[in-house]
Amino acid sequence: MPGMQFLMALALRMGRTLGELRQSMTASELMMWAEYDRLSPIGDVRSDILSAQLVSAVYGAQGAKVSIEEAQLQWSGDPSGDNQINDPFAGLEAFFHAASN
Repeated sequence: MPGMQFLMALALRMGRTLGELRQSMTASELMMWAEYDRLSPIGDVRSDILSAQLVSAVYGAQGAKVSIEEAQLQWSGDPSGDNQINDPFAGLEAFFHAASN
């Protein structure tokens, strides 16, 4: 099943809430969207990749070698190299689901 980041990007792209997506979309359609996202990103990561390509090309034109991966913005993770991510919203969805029942 697709991750929360994908679901949030899909909801934003479609102008819906997560609840609306869950109520109106079948699992098979959701999986098709996930596969489409794998081939052609639907979220903001697509523009981040395009921007990184431009940065890489500009630096390359000046003789410097900057890969697309080096130029791409890193939105998650700890810049100190510690890969432990502290998610302040972990368990929030489960809390709201339990509270609504």
